[in-house]
Amino acid sequence: MVYLYVSMLANIGLGDIPDNVVLFVEEDMGDVKSVFVQMIVQELLKNMKKIVYLSTARSCEEVMSKLLISPSCTENSNFVVLGDFDDLSALLYICQKDEKMCTDTEKMPDPLLRSILDADVCIIDTFSYLFIEEDTGTIKEVLNSFVNMSKKNKTTFLLLSDMGILTDRTERIIRSLADGIIQFRTEYAGSKINRYINIPKMPGNTPLNRMIPFNVTGKGISIDTRERVG
Repeated sequence: MVYLYVSMLANIGLGDIPDNVVLFVEEDMGDVKSVFVQMIVQELLKNMKKIVYLSTARSCEEVMSKLLISPSCTENSNFVVLGDFDDLSALLYICQKDEKMCTDTEKMPDPLLRSILDADVCIIDTFSYLFIEEDTGTIKEVLNSFVNMSKKNKTTFLLLSDMGILTDRTERIIRSLADGIIQFRTEYAGSKINRYINIPKMPGNTPLNRMIPFNVTGKGISIDTRERVG
């Protein structure tokens, strides 16, 4: 068995998660995507990457506990957590296509939110709840802005989402605009729970031709190496 984050993609025939892209991380039910992000954050902090974590459902303290990260990390300028985040207008302000508005940090309503402009990775957990009341046009504009910002500011965006919260059409639009898609799916067979990871697209890689089974353990997410692709 091998464990996410870095080794997982390599063991199913893909490379590491690419930089400067927008990745849509979906789950049909459960909290596996949070385990996935926990492992990513821990790896990134070891490599001194700058991370901005926006949580719509948890406080800063709850996020730190969930990620199994020491509270002292809140004092680390490389790791910014905005808990109970619901200031969509501030996020939309940063996402404006007008470059002058993006660079005029003095006008931004939340100083911590400015960190997105300098971040290596921005995580929004969960994207679907933050935008549940927004129309498709707004969500499309935001995704396009994220894509532009990922290229201009060299930032990777991880958008965590629960399937079925947004409309089918909106979810299809997000998948089409995102650079990459990672899906965690759960199936029930009697008393057994089967979990699979599906990666329909990932920059620089050929789409997988099947879903890969995985398990959640005390150490994270594990994949059977016998299920290699290619």
